[in-house]
Amino acid sequence: MSLLSPLLRADPASPRLTVYNDARGTRMEFSGQTLENWASKVANLLDEEFELEDDSSVLIDLPVSWQATVIALGTYNSSRIPRFDGSNFDGPSFDGPTHNPTVVFTSLAGADTWNGIPECDCVVVSDDAFGRGVVEAGGALPPGTIDFGPTVRFYGDQYFGESPELSTFARDELGAERYLVPHWSTTDEFEHAVLAPLAAGGSVVVAAGLVSTNRMNEIAQIEKVTRFLTAG
Repeated sequence: MSLLSPLLRADPASPRLTVYNDARGTRMEFSGQTLENWASKVANLLDEEFELEDDSSVLIDLPVSWQATVIALGTYNSSRIPRFDGSNFDGPSFDGPTHNPTVVFTSLAGADTWNGIPECDCVVVSDDAFGRGVVEAGGALPPGTIDFGPTVRFYGDQYFGESPELSTFARDELGAERYLVPHWSTTDEFEHAVLAPLAAGGSVVVAAGLVSTNRMNEIAQIEKVTRFLTAG
């Protein structure tokens, strides 16, 4: 049973994640079934492409986005805990792999920081709204890195490995509501902002990069949000 199985049993078709990015003028929406497919593909990528061990570390060095969200869900789906803050590591360091992430998902700009670190696979995620790869979107992939978009597509949309129970992340104070969340920057904040509402049977609207209270209120009205939720 995968991490998101409870969402499929309850209602696979209803929206569970909606992500706004006003800087790019985009709105992306994912049903429970679509999130499950993404989480499975990412989990299979981690298991099969990188052959990670139980103690392998996954760093998501990306801005808040739908790509960062599904990568995190896939990491949890594979029974690993993602990290969002690179300062959790002593690197970047070329002295050895002991204190470096095993896999890092990063942007083109971040690839300069992480690429080439011993025993650290660097996966580059484009900022394309529809998930095209770096090269597909017209960019150049740094040598030695992996292009996330076209690579993850080849992996199965069912995951047969061991996954945690979604109920593990439930919080007593949250119910099956539609939540608006602005951001997260740590693992605990992601669990509070995304996993806890999903565990409660709710749905999440992410307003990435927005600072205007008026705009947040406008999105809340459009999306029929019932509750604002801070990441902390």
